Amino acid sequence: MIGDSDEIVFILLIIFQSEIWISASSVKKAVDVIEKASSNKEEVKILKTRCSDLGSSIVNATQGRDTRLLSEHLKDSIGRLVEAIQKTLETTNKEKSKGFAAYLLAEDDTELLKSANKRLDELLQCFQLENWIAGTIVLESVLTSFEGHYKSSTLDKLKRVSGAAYDSHEVAGKIIACFEGTRSTLLANVGRWMIGSVSGGDNPPIYVLDGIAGIGKSTVAITIAQRAAKINCLGASFVFSRDQNDRRKAFGFVHTIAYQLAHYEKSYGKAIAASIADHPNDLDKILTQQFDSLVAKPLWPLLVQRAIPLVLVIDALDECVEPDASAVLDLIINSVSKLPNIKVFLTSRPERKLRSKYLLPTVNAHILHLQEIEDMVVEQDIALYVDHSLSESSIQECFGDLYEPHLQPTAEDKAQLAKLSGKLFIFASTAIKFILDEHHLDPKGQLARLLNQQPNTAKSPLHSLYSYVLQSAKPANNPQIWLNNWKIIVGAILVLQTPLSAPVLTNLLGNENIAISSTLANLHSILAPVGKDAGLTYKVHHKSFPDFVTGRFCPAKFRIVEKEHHLQLAKCCLQVMNQQLRFNICQVPVPSDDQFKDLDELLKKGLHTGHISDELQYAACYWVNHLGTAKDVDSSLVGLLETFLKEHLMHWFEVLSYIEKLGMAYEAFRTLLGVMVCEK
Repeated sequence: MIGDSDEIVFILLIIFQSEIWISASSVKKAVDVIEKASSNKEEVKILKTRCSDLGSSIVNATQGRDTRLLSEHLKDSIGRLVEAIQKTLETTNKEKSKGFAAYLLAEDDTELLKSANKRLDELLQCFQLENWIAGTIVLESVLTSFEGHYKSSTLDKLKRVSGAAYDSHEVAGKIIACFEGTRSTLLANVGRWMIGSVSGGDNPPIYVLDGIAGIGKSTVAITIAQRAAKINCLGASFVFSRDQNDRRKAFGFVHTIAYQLAHYEKSYGKAIAASIADHPNDLDKILTQQFDSLVAKPLWPLLVQRAIPLVLVIDALDECVEPDASAVLDLIINSVSKLPNIKVFLTSRPERKLRSKYLLPTVNAHILHLQEIEDMVVEQDIALYVDHSLSESSIQECFGDLYEPHLQPTAEDKAQLAKLSGKLFIFASTAIKFILDEHHLDPKGQLARLLNQQPNTAKSPLHSLYSYVLQSAKPANNPQIWLNNWKIIVGAILVLQTPLSAPVLTNLLGNENIAISSTLANLHSILAPVGKDAGLTYKVHHKSFPDFVTGRFCPAKFRIVEKEHHLQLAKCCLQVMNQQLRFNICQVPVPSDDQFKDLDELLKKGLHTGHISDELQYAACYWVNHLGTAKDVDSSLVGLLETFLKEHLMHWFEVLSYIEKLGMAYEAFRTLLGVMVCEK
């Protein structure tokens, strides 16, 4: 038995020598002294057995394992247990008035040994309880980590549109919230609707805000989303945009809403992830089945428990193509609004197909036509915005040390601009950008010229403003060259399926003589530059501008015919592909007959796709979109198409595979077949 005690103490010293201060000789000596007391043999046996069992347990638990992997908490716990056992033994043997100098134990002092055994019981129980609690905490942490990883990997199967949320970089850089102090009555009314009980008859689950272009619908929607988020009742948001290929279709709508809801609340995420795992095929079903599987069924029991309704903000539904827009509206009316404690704030232009649905008397919705708000209220809001934007502090902030007092517009001119804006916030916003154009540095003069233009009764004030901005941007010298470049550049920007930076767009157009930045230098009030240097990208400031520049009220010299530019970009895409596509473009170091065998593994490891230029990626993804919308298929396009199909078709598949867009090939061939059949 003593040999066992030596081994136990030795092992404890090796394993915990840096954490535990124990004396092997003192423990051994204590056990030896106790053993000599013959009248206490039964209690001694129990005491030694407990010490032996403890040592054996530690030896068995750690044998053959790297003890460095033991947690610090466990090492510390065992160390404290061993130290406490040692002290118990020492206390049992210790002479009352002396330390470790002598060990005396009365032969008939059985009670003292029983007390020691009882103390060991207590120590072991405490040790067990302490480590059971610690183990439970660790296990819970492991399970939580596993569940989080499982949920995350499952939710990643959702084909969400990352730039659709109200606070995404794409949206936040283009749409701003309502200026402080404006739209106060409207926002207050929506706020009351937002937090009111759905069960109330005067508080329907849908709030539709419609209105003409430029009146400020999106600005209100963003403000509502921000305020809902502040009180933690914004479930999801989706901002449609005809400028973005993935935001003008309904394909990713339900997936995006489900993804955002899953991250709103942990329990929502677990429920949605479980539904995805149980019904993976529902991810690609029609919208109603997607919504039923991903949102309605998993979240219904959780939504019932909510005290405050959850708000979904859907902006600019009219910018979604048909029939997708109608399908989304049907989903909102017939499915989304039927969920317990769910409210939908929706904005749209009053397009015929859409308004014919949400204006039906059977639809439980509050409808507000934004242009019907009292003129005085809107004029006051716009006047407040104009006065602030053209205040001395705002102009100083804009011009910096170039500011001079005489540049300051008068109060009368600012009031006239506010009146000229009517109910259109976009008019005031565009005018402000034109007035504060850094290329002119003459806000007072710019405003005066804007106010002095002759009104055209055939045009709306906004159309007149756009005409004046374009006319002002046209240079006096070589205007025709500028106009030609203007049409090529702006036409391309309007029909691009996804925004491209100025350098990439130049490469796609294949014309190095076109200077995008200088051509658009005086048009920042309608074509907003985002980023800088290689990332400089021009985006249309407001959707009313494409309507104007492609419509009949635009002067012929500025007018853009979209089908012509689709044709031109289709040719540009084919030219880029015919020039840049080649076998094994990413230079994968494998035999040619085995090139695609381990593509998934290569992509997971981070396959370098730097050899695929940005313009080639765009061309490979969207050439057929432009072809399908082009005005005519001429001989030059046919020649480019023949070269592509004969020489680079497999190379195209290769690139699509590398950029993980191979699924686009099927739809591309369907579109191409339709174009070819129509031409014949």
